[in-house]
Amino acid sequence: MNGKGICYRLYRKCCYFLNRIKINTAANENALNREPRDRKLIVSLTSYPARFPYMHLTLKSIMLQTVKPDKIIVWLDENVTRAQYTEEMTALEKYGVEYRTAPGALKPHKKYIHAMQEYPEAVIITVDDDVIYSPNVIKSLVETHEKYPTAVCARRVHRITRNREGKLAPYGEWQGEYMQERQPSYELLATGVGGVLYPPHCLDSRAFDMELIRKLCLGADDIWLKVMELLAGTKVVWAPCRIPTPEEIKESQGSNLRSENVKSDKNDEYMYDVLKHFHVNEDCFWKA
Repeated sequence: MNGKGICYRLYRKCCYFLNRIKINTAANENALNREPRDRKLIVSLTSYPARFPYMHLTLKSIMLQTVKPDKIIVWLDENVTRAQYTEEMTALEKYGVEYRTAPGALKPHKKYIHAMQEYPEAVIITVDDDVIYSPNVIKSLVETHEKYPTAVCARRVHRITRNREGKLAPYGEWQGEYMQERQPSYELLATGVGGVLYPPHCLDSRAFDMELIRKLCLGADDIWLKVMELLAGTKVVWAPCRIPTPEEIKESQGSNLRSENVKSDKNDEYMYDVLKHFHVNEDCFWKA
């Protein structure tokens, strides 16, 4: 790692610990917006019991955002009971955090699918349950959305690239955390960990086919959503920020689909399967 990379890592860790201190010392406050909006702004995420002991840190970082959402919903599998909630989780309910159970063993897809179906006219922001977000995440996403209202807006994007033969390159060879493109593009893939804003009706209607998700792409919501955006003619735009990848809550990293998919090349398998099923030509990534 070069000197610039080391400085970036140190800066990111400093921000993480400062945010964690702020979370632990801040007085609890109402997490939600009380002003009228043209469209509801909903933060949606999913979790599971192994992550419950530290999920409140993520939720508090969302509660402390400079721009407040109208709802914060944590979607859980239908077999999760309140007896499994931690005291820290239940303490946040009176400030506006909702825990909702929903059918379908959908893993990471649960973070968006139920919110989009229940609130089809809302702006949905998805986040992960194992990181601490800086206070300006929602603000940066909303400001980018106001500039590009039909695009998916993401603070962390990869640029999809071609190999020497002009074919789709493997996921590991894409340009990660790409920060050179400020315009909406089909070449960009939004990655959920940084926070992603979805405007209403930005996905193909087949995005909500739970059986097909489980068959083709259960472990990689980012890949599935990218193809659903392509099918709907929706581009992705980077929401400019200094830290595209928030620091993980180390205590909650017993399992991590993000790293597992990359290490085992599963993302390439998922992409191939989804493109093939929907008869999508890979040249769609590079169309104007």
